[in-house]
Formats: sequence, C-alpha cells, structure tokens
Amino acid sequence: MSNSQIKTADDVYRFVEFLKVQSEKGGLRELATQLDDALHLGSSGLEILGAIRQTVIENRIAIEQMLGPSGKDETEQVIAFVDRAFGR
Repeated sequence: MSNSQIKTADDVYRFVEFLKVQSEKGGLRELATQLDDALHLGSSGLEILGAIRQTVIENRIAIEQMLGPSGKDETEQVIAFVDRAFGR
C-alpha cells in the first residue's frame, strides 16, 4: 500500500487487510491475529476503529520495521484518522 493516503474508514480497513497479509508473510502471526480480532471487536464502526488504533499503536515498531518508511507514514495516518473520528 506504500504511500497511500488514509482519508476514510475504508482506507483504514484496506490498510489493515494489507497489514494482515504482510504480517503473515513476515512471520508476525500475532500481529495478524490482533488485527483480525480488532476487526471483529465491538458492534460499531467506532469501536472497531478504536481497536484498530490501539493495535497499531501497540505494534508500531514492528509495523515500521516490516514496512519501512511507508509503514510509519500509514501508521501515523491511521492513528490520526481515528483520532479525528473520535473528535480528538
């Protein structure tokens, strides 16, 4: 997904799916599992986005190491998008 702009919830979900695939390929199965759990957590879009945000924050270093500079940028964009969605 490198250098994609995260502007909508759909963009966040696409990034999460991409990240799950890359995590499996890179041997980070725990991250893939956490992302899958986040996608199924809660009953509202905001709950799911919040869970994704938390998972991304907790695994930021691993994501950046796996995806490089684009991973850092997209991670920051996901966090910023969810923060805006929550009115932060």
